[in-house]
Amino acid sequence: MEKTIENQTQSKRTLNNDPQYFGAYLNMARLNIFNISNHLAEKFGLAVLDDEEKITTSFLVDKGNKEYKTRQSLVYSNLTRYMHIAKVFDFEKLPDDERDKAENYGKDFGNLTDTLKEIFKELNEFRNDYSHYYSTEKKDKRKTIVSDKLKNFLNINYTRAIKYTKSRFINVFSDNNFCLAEEAKHVENDNTITQDGIVFFTSMFLDRENAFQFISKIIGLKGTQTKAFKAKRETLMAFCVNLPHDKFVSENSEQQFSLELINELNKCPKTLYNVISENEKQHFLPKLDDEQIDNVLENSVPYTIDDYENYIENITKKVRNKNRFSYFALKFIDQKKLFKNWRFQIDLGKIVLDEYSKQLNGKDEKRTVTENTKAFGMLQDLNDEENVLNKINTGESKAKFDQFAPHYNFDVQNNKIGISKKETTAKFITKNTDNKIKSNLLQPLPEAFLSINELPKIILLEYLEQGKTEQLINDFIEINNSKILNKEFIKAIKLKLNDLDVFYKRSQGRKQKHAYLTKDKKYDNEKINELKNRKEKLNQILAEYNLNVKQIPTRILDYWLNIADVQAKNAISDRIKLMKRDCINRLKSMKKGKAPKIGEMATFIAKDIVDMIIDEEKKKKITSFYYDKMQECLALFADKEKKELFILICNNELKLNDDDGHPFFKNINFSNYKYTSEIYQKYLEEKGHKMVKEYNPRKENYVEKDKSWLEINFYKKEWNENAKKDLTVVKLPDDKSKIPFTLRQLEKEKSSFENWFKYVTNGKETTDKKKPVDLPVNLFDETLKELLKKELSKNNIEFKEEDNYNELFKIWWDKCRNDKTQKFYSAEREYTFEEEKLNFHINTKSKFEEYINPEFAEKVFRLKNQNREKDNISGRRLPPLKMKEVTKNMVKRIGNTEKEIRMLQEEDRLMLLMFEKLVDNNLKLKLENVDKLLNESIEINQSISGKLSFDDSGDNENKKDRAIICRNITETRKRKEYSVLKKYVFDRRLPELFEYFEEENIPIEKIKIELDTYSKAKDVVFDLIFDLERAIINKDENRIKELNKDKNGVIQTGNIQHKPYLFWLLEKNLITEQEFTFMNMVRNIFSHNQFPQKKTMELFIKNWNENEFAKQILNVYNQKNNNLIKSIKDI
Repeated sequence: MEKTIENQTQSKRTLNNDPQYFGAYLNMARLNIFNISNHLAEKFGLAVLDDEEKITTSFLVDKGNKEYKTRQSLVYSNLTRYMHIAKVFDFEKLPDDERDKAENYGKDFGNLTDTLKEIFKELNEFRNDYSHYYSTEKKDKRKTIVSDKLKNFLNINYTRAIKYTKSRFINVFSDNNFCLAEEAKHVENDNTITQDGIVFFTSMFLDRENAFQFISKIIGLKGTQTKAFKAKRETLMAFCVNLPHDKFVSENSEQQFSLELINELNKCPKTLYNVISENEKQHFLPKLDDEQIDNVLENSVPYTIDDYENYIENITKKVRNKNRFSYFALKFIDQKKLFKNWRFQIDLGKIVLDEYSKQLNGKDEKRTVTENTKAFGMLQDLNDEENVLNKINTGESKAKFDQFAPHYNFDVQNNKIGISKKETTAKFITKNTDNKIKSNLLQPLPEAFLSINELPKIILLEYLEQGKTEQLINDFIEINNSKILNKEFIKAIKLKLNDLDVFYKRSQGRKQKHAYLTKDKKYDNEKINELKNRKEKLNQILAEYNLNVKQIPTRILDYWLNIADVQAKNAISDRIKLMKRDCINRLKSMKKGKAPKIGEMATFIAKDIVDMIIDEEKKKKITSFYYDKMQECLALFADKEKKELFILICNNELKLNDDDGHPFFKNINFSNYKYTSEIYQKYLEEKGHKMVKEYNPRKENYVEKDKSWLEINFYKKEWNENAKKDLTVVKLPDDKSKIPFTLRQLEKEKSSFENWFKYVTNGKETTDKKKPVDLPVNLFDETLKELLKKELSKNNIEFKEEDNYNELFKIWWDKCRNDKTQKFYSAEREYTFEEEKLNFHINTKSKFEEYINPEFAEKVFRLKNQNREKDNISGRRLPPLKMKEVTKNMVKRIGNTEKEIRMLQEEDRLMLLMFEKLVDNNLKLKLENVDKLLNESIEINQSISGKLSFDDSGDNENKKDRAIICRNITETRKRKEYSVLKKYVFDRRLPELFEYFEEENIPIEKIKIELDTYSKAKDVVFDLIFDLERAIINKDENRIKELNKDKNGVIQTGNIQHKPYLFWLLEKNLITEQEFTFMNMVRNIFSHNQFPQKKTMELFIKNWNENEFAKQILNVYNQKNNNLIKSIKDI
C-alpha cells in the first residue's frame, strides 16, 4: 500500500514492529553526541572526530588523553551545558535526598569517563541495529540485551529523572501525577531493555523538540489526555541535550531588547519576593490549567538558554533572580548610541598567550598560559570571534581564544567600569626572548572609571537632555587634569587652610560614632565640629572652581585636612580579628548545613595557602600553574590520583612543610582525609578555631580552649593599667620569622603624599601610564536637580529647594508623569527573625520600629538568648544580649532591605523610560499598568542567519566555506510571548528551508507548516527505506553482501549501510546517477534532521507548491520507492 503523510499520522509505533522508527532517532542521538564532542574539541584544541561511528573514541571517553585531563574541569562545565546527563557525576547537582545521605565527594571524572565510554558503545550498537534493515551476522534480529553497567545506569538515573522533573515542574505537576512514571521498568532482570528503557536512553541524547516528537507516536506513551501521561513524558525527557550552535546568528534588535525590558518589569525582584507573605507569593506562582501546562511544556525548548533549570523556573515563577539593571543600562547606552565618543570596557574572554611543557612528578604537564583580553567598544559589535581575532593579531601572530565570551567588564570589587575614547582591542605581540612565555598582550587602558551606581542618573539625564552626560564627563576630566591633579593648585588650596591637629581615621570594625581620633586617641566633639567646619570652608574655596569635596580624591582631601591613616598596629589587629571571625563564620555555616560548594571550598583553601606563605621568594614560586593545579586537586580530592598529586605538589614541589613555607600546613595530615569538605573544615579549625578540651585542675573540670594557629600566635594577655587586669590584645609577635609575608607587609608605612601624587600622575615605573580618572559619584547630581526643578516648575509643582535628586525624581514621576510603581511593591511584608514571622503593610507607619510590637520583640529576644547560650557552651565567649540591641538589629535589617527595594523601584522607573525610547518616544506609558503592555499584540520580527550545508553539486560543504543565508520570521503575538520565536533561531532545518522562500520576511505560520510537514514526512521516509532494503535483500542477499565495502574496497561484515542498496539498483539499471543522488540525499538529510537542498530536489521536482515542500519531496520519493519495489519483484 502506498504510504503517505495522511495515513502515517494514525500509525502507532512499537519497538518490535517499527525498529526503523527507533533507529531514526537513535541515529539523531548519535549525531548529537558527535556534534557536542566535536564542538568541545574545537573549543579546547582537542582531537575532533571525523565520523559519527567513532564516538567511542571521543576524547570524552579517553582516560589517557593528557590534554583533556589538564582541562577536565573547564571542559566538564561546558559539557553539562549541552549534555545534561553529565551533571549526575557532580555530587552538588544530585537530588536533595541523595546529597543528604552522603559526604560531598565533588565531581567524579573517572566514573564519568568510564560511563560515557560504555554508553557511547551501547548506543552505537543500538543505532546500527535499528537504523539498518539487515546485518550479515544477525540478519534481521536486533540488539535487546544491555550490559550490567548500562542497566544500573538507566535504573539509577531514571529514579533521579523523576526527582528532577518533580522539582523542575513543581508548580505544574503534583506528586500523584507521577504514578505512571514510577511504575515504568527499563531493564528486565535478564538485562533485556524494555521499550520505556530504550526511549529513556535515546531521549537522553535528543534535543527536547525531537524527543517530544519521538515519544508522541509510541504506543503507551502517546497519550496526553491526563497529567500522568504528561509527567511520564517529561520524566523521559529529563536529560535532553542542548545542541551547540554557531554564534553569528540572530542580531539583537531594539525590538527584542524592548521586549526583554518589559518582561523584566513584570517580574518581582528577588529581594522583594523574599520578604513578602506566602499569600502574596502566590501571584508569582501561576496556577496553570491543562492548556497552559501544554504551552509551558511545548515551549520548553531552551535553544538560547545555558541554564535549563533557571529557564524552567523563569517560565513557572515570575521572579527576577538577579538585578540586571546595570547590564540593561549599558546595553541601552550602546544600542541608542547615547555616547558619541566614550566606549565601555569589554572583557572578550581568555586568550592563549603560550603553551609549553612543565615537569611535574616526573611527567610532562602541558601548561596553557591565558590572559583575559580587553577592548573598548560597543558589545554588539564584538560578538564575532573571527573578526575580533583579526583585530587582536598583529603581523604573523596567530592568537586563539581559550574562552570567547564578550561581556561588559564590571569591576565588581570596586563597583565601576572603565571607559575610553579610543575604540580598540588588545594587541597580541610575539617577543624575541629566551623566556618560556614568548607572547604578550598589549591591553588598552581606561581613561576614566565610571561608578556603576551612576548609571541610573545617566539614564535619567539622557532622557531629560540627550548628550549632557558626555559633556559633564569631558568637563570634569578637563578640570581634573588642569586643577585637581595640578601640583600648584593643590599647594595653593593647602595654603588657604589653617593648620589642623592630626586626625586619625577610625580603626576598621570599631563601633564609635565619630570617624576620627585626635592625637591622644580620645574623641573630641569640639575637634570633630572644627573638622566639619574646615570641610565647609574647603567647599567654599572649591566652589570658585566648580568643585566640591566629594569630587576630590581621598588622598588629596586627607592632605588638605591633615587626616592621617589608621595606625599600623590597629590595621594588623583588625586584619587578624577578621581572619579569625571568617574561620568561625565558615565553620558555623558548615554546622548549619550551609557549606559553600566544593569549587568554592577549593578556591578558598588554595588562595589562603598562597596568602599564608612565610618566605617572599617561596610565595613568588607559586605561579598560576601551581595555583591552578592545587585548586583543581582540592576540588577533586575524592579522586585518589588528584589527592596524591596535591600532596606531592605541596610537599615536594613547593615544600610547604619547611620552616619558611606554610605556618600550620604540617598540622594537617592530608592522607587521612578523603573529601574536600573534610580538608576545608580541618584547615579552618587549624587556622582560626581549633577547640580542644583541657583539664582545669583548679576547677576540677574540662574546659574548651582554642589551640588554633591564630589564637596561639596573635592573641596574648597583657596587663591593662586602666582596667587594672589582664586583657586580651591582638598583635604580631616579637619574633616575626614564622609570620606570613602578607601579614608582615601590614607593618610597612604607607607611601607619602608626594610619592602617591607621582604614581597617580606618572605611574610607578617609567613604562607606566597616568592613572585613569575616577569620575566622582555626584558628578551628575546638580545638573539633574536643575533639570528636574525646571520640569516641576514648568508644571507648577511644588518642591523644596534642598530636595536631593532622588526626591525630585520621585515628585517628577508622581506629579508630572502621574505614575506610580508596580502593584507588587506594596505587597504585604513578612520578615522572619529566629523563625518567628513579622507581617505588616509597608508605608502604614512613620518609622520601621513601629512595626515591631513588644511581644514579638520579647519572643525573638528569648530565642536569640537561647542560641547564644549554646554558642557560649561551644567556647564562643559572647557577651549577654540586650533587648535594645536585638530590636535595633531587626529595625536595621528591615531598613536596609526596604532601602534596597526603593532603589529597585527607582531602577524600574528608569527601565520604563528606556523602553519608551526603544519603542516610541510619544507613548504615555504607566509603570503601574505595565502588566497590560505584556498582553498587547505587536508584530515581532526575528532575524535568523544560518549556514547552508551543501555546495552547488549537492555535496557537503566544508564548514568554513559554507554560505550564509538570512531571513526574517514574523508574527503578530502578545509581548509576553516574544521568546517563543527564539526556539527557531538555531533550528538546523531552517537554512536549507529558507531557499524555498523568495520573500525576506516569512510569517511564522508558514515555517510551522513546513516543519510540521517535515516531521511527519521524516517517519515515512524511514519506513520506505526499510521496505526498499527488505525487498532487495529478499531478491539478492549475496550480492548486497559483496557490495558492502569500506572506502578501501574491503568487504565489511555487520550492519549493511544504505549505499550498497543504491549501488545494487544502479548496477541493475533500475536508477540513474541523478536518482542515486536524489535518493541518497533524502535518506541522509532526514537522518541528520536537515532540510533537503532545493537544487538537488529540483532534479525531479520542477514546479513547487505554495507550501508543504517536504510532502512534495516525500511523494516523489514514495513513488520512486514503490516503482522500484515493483521492479525488483519482477526481476
